[in-house]
Formats: sequence, structure tokens, C-alpha cells
Amino acid sequence: MVQPVSYDPGAPPYGRTMVQPPPGYFQQPAGPYGQPTAPGVPMNIGPEAPVSAFPRMSPFEHQFQQHRVEKDGLWMFRSSNQGKRHFFSMEALFARYRRPGSAVLGDDSSISYLDMMEDELILEIDQEYYDRFNDNTGLNFFDRTTYDVVPNMNAPGTRLRWGWTNDDDSGFEVTGWWLSRADSVWSADERSTHKSNPANQAVFDILMSPPDFIFNAIPGYSVEDIANILEEELKNLASLPLDDGTVDGVSVPYDIDFRIKTISQSWGTNVTWMSTPIVDKKNLKIRGLAGARYLKVREGFSFYGRDSGLIYAEGTTAASTQPDLKLVSLPTGTDENQDGIIDNTGFSEDDSTGTTGSTTAVIFLFQNDPVTSYVNNTVDTNLAGPEIGFQFDLGGDKFKIWGQTKVGIMANREKIKLNGDNIGFITRDDPTDFDRPQALITPTTADPNPNEFTDYQTHTHISPLFEQSIFAEMNLFDKVPVLKRMKLLEEAKLKVGYTYIVAGEVTRPYESILWTGMPTRGLFPTIDVKREKWSVGTWSVGLDWNY
Repeated sequence: MVQPVSYDPGAPPYGRTMVQPPPGYFQQPAGPYGQPTAPGVPMNIGPEAPVSAFPRMSPFEHQFQQHRVEKDGLWMFRSSNQGKRHFFSMEALFARYRRPGSAVLGDDSSISYLDMMEDELILEIDQEYYDRFNDNTGLNFFDRTTYDVVPNMNAPGTRLRWGWTNDDDSGFEVTGWWLSRADSVWSADERSTHKSNPANQAVFDILMSPPDFIFNAIPGYSVEDIANILEEELKNLASLPLDDGTVDGVSVPYDIDFRIKTISQSWGTNVTWMSTPIVDKKNLKIRGLAGARYLKVREGFSFYGRDSGLIYAEGTTAASTQPDLKLVSLPTGTDENQDGIIDNTGFSEDDSTGTTGSTTAVIFLFQNDPVTSYVNNTVDTNLAGPEIGFQFDLGGDKFKIWGQTKVGIMANREKIKLNGDNIGFITRDDPTDFDRPQALITPTTADPNPNEFTDYQTHTHISPLFEQSIFAEMNLFDKVPVLKRMKLLEEAKLKVGYTYIVAGEVTRPYESILWTGMPTRGLFPTIDVKREKWSVGTWSVGLDWNY
């Protein structure tokens, strides 16, 4: 029970006096803060705790209120007493990095292998066969390659997002994401019509291992057997164009292995402040964004090639071969001479005579030991700086589409590392030959790797950055019979979306190489910075909680 308040009407405004309490009215004794309240103040009768009909603190005292004038001149009022509303999301990412461009692997101003060996081809084979090569330019004859042969670079990852919104719809968020490393490999063997025979591998490895076993007898294998193995295992793969200091340059052929590998990895974080809505309609809100970002990009490029060090052509003596020439059949993908080997190495298959079977001898001549060549180039890019943008929200609590658009100016700190070995024309080994001088330095016991090279550079500059994201959030789990009973999903929403990030003026490892190769003249590949845009597109699916 609550005792009502009584007043003496008296002479207003100060004539009011409180009526004396009736006999037996309960009143608390004096406490440490003085005498009890004056008679007539409401309090419970009996031993129960006092309850005030007029509490000293209003339950509406901290309510958010917003007053504004709309463009039509009408006052608008909005109030809320929710306080901060936090959000947290976890997402699985499925990304695709920007591939290397279509530039030539190597020095694109150097002569092709076919044009470089034109005179030797005319001497070695009849003019008609050479015309067929010349007319069928789409067929490979140790052709150069371009970076766009590299397959798509896909990588999974994860992203976390946490923050809050205030009663006025301003807010703050922190986002962090990570993408795993994407490795993409292309081998020239994929386009070769000439395939290896697994039964030959053990003997072929012996033939290609130092010292030269090719000229020594191998138990159980005749000279004809060895020749057939070489015809089947040496391949018409690809060449690496190089600037060797001459006017036309060279293109170095590889007949055992030729591979390209690209690597990309990235991660980042950003903090963002969200303003109160610039546009605030029933189902549409647009807010300004301002914040800072850090982005890490790691990219790498690797070339790997193996060459037999052999020159080969039709004939029976070394005098029948031409310098630097690796004669191969026209890569038609068919076995014209029906010897069981498709597109033989060492002589040309030709069914125009109507004969079958291989009756032409092949001479294989070592100009140099088998050589393994490689080049590795890596770039570590660190971008950090401010960014601004806007966010739009379309929809309500049950279903909402929202996205962010951001632009930024990033400080870019790059570290570039280059290393490799044996980049030069492999089969040239005569230092006294003016036209075809020896390119690779001969290893010695004191210096077993004289053709190795390294280079290192760091750069700091400015890079622009752009990010566009769009997401859809929906209450879905409360409709699924089993999932709606899970406590974890009780307040969760399904979130799907796409994010695209692009940064300009980023050093790419693929094209940032000066392809010079003539170690005997002091010419090695070096870093030649080429900047272009880097980008990654990411699909995402995850859960979003509001609490």
C-alpha cells in the first residue's frame, strides 16, 4: 500500500503545509543522515520496503532524441533508448587474384628461335620443309611464351568484422581478412605434341646426368635403343628470349623442361568510422565513411628450365649437324612415319613418300653438359594510409542489401628480391667463335656456380586504392526446422557478398625483370621495376550477429 500525499490548501503559493500523520502511522527512525522525511511523504505501511510513486530518476532521462527539418520544411522527430548495438560477422572467402598480363616471358625485342636458326635450317633440310614451318606460324618450334598461359590464381581465406552502431546510426567497425597463398604453374609440356614414355625415364636420367653417359655403353641398350630414347624424350618445348648484347639478341631453347610458376598472397585490416545518415529514408540509408587501412601483398614469379646441352639433326656424323640447331618434326600430333613416336626429335617425319618406319639416322652431339636454369623474383608490398567513402543500407531487419565504396591514398613500401642461375645460350661453348661465343661460364672446383646472380631493391611511393563491396543479409535460420533450435543461430543472419580491391602503381614480379643473359660478358638478369595495378575479387559467405 502507498500512502497518498495530503496538502493544506492554505494561501498559495507558499501557504501549503503538510497534514500531520494519523496515529500509528509508521515512520522510520533517524538515520546517519539526519531526521527522517517529513510526515506525509509516501511510504509503505508495515515492514515492507518503501516504494515511491514518484521516483527521483526518470526512466526516460537517457532516451536518444533527434529533431531535424526535412527538405520539405517539416520537422521530423525520432527517439531511441537502445544504446549501442554491436555486430560481429565471420565469413569464408573464395578469392581470385589478378593474373599476369600478356607480356612475353623474356626480352620481347629479341629474335625468335625460328628466325635465328633460319640459315641453319635451310642448310640442314630442304627449302620446302622450311616453307611449311614458315607458313604454319601457329605451330610451335621452340616458340617463346607469354604470361597469360598461367592458369587462374584462386585462394580461400577468412574475414572477421566487429563494431557497433549508436542511436543516431553513426558507428565504428574493425575488419581483418586473410587469403591463403595461390600457386599457379604452367608447363610447356602441356602444349607439346611429344609426350614422355615412363619406361624410358631411368635410362634417360642416366643419359642426362654428369659425366656424359650418352657416349658410353649402357648394359642392355644398343646405340639404336639410346637414339630412340632420345628421339622420344627430348621435346620441342619453348625458348627464353634474351638480350645478350648483340643487335638481335637470342632465344634459348629448352628440350627437357620449361615451367612458369606464379605466387600471390594477401591480407589486411582496416578501421572505419561511420557518420550519421546523410540520406535517411524508411528503407534507405546512406552514411559517410572515413578510416585507415593496412594491406600486405606478396607476389612471386619463378622460371625453371632444363636443356640437354645437345644439338641434333638427321645424319650419321658430327659434320652433318648445324651449330645450335635442334631439329624437330613438325608438331602435328600424328605419327606420320609410324615408328611409334609422335613428332620425333632429331629428324622430320614426312609421309609424302609413302614409306613407313624410321629409316633416317640421327646424330646427337653434346655442345655442353645438361644445364638447369632458373629465375626467382619476389615482391613484398606494404600499403598503409587513409581512406574515405560511403555506405548504403537498403531494406529492413529481415532482409537487407548493403555495401561500401572506399577510395584511399596509400604509402607503398616495396621490397624486391631477384636470384637465379645459368641464364644464357646453353649450347654455345666456344669462346673463340666470334659469331657464337660461349655464353655460360664454365664451373670449376673453386667456383662451382659461376653463373649465379642476385639483385635487391626497395622503393617507397604512393599508390591509389579502391574497394567496392556489396552484401546481402537475411533471417533464414529461423525458418529451418533443426537450425532454428540452435542457440548459436538464434540471433544470426546469413551473409553473402562480393568484394573487389584494386591498388595502382604496384610492382609486379612478372615483368620487373631485365632479361639480359651473357655471363661471360658480365650480363645477368637484373631488376627492372614495372608498375601496374594489382587486384583481387572475393566471394564470401558467413554469419552475422547483432547484439
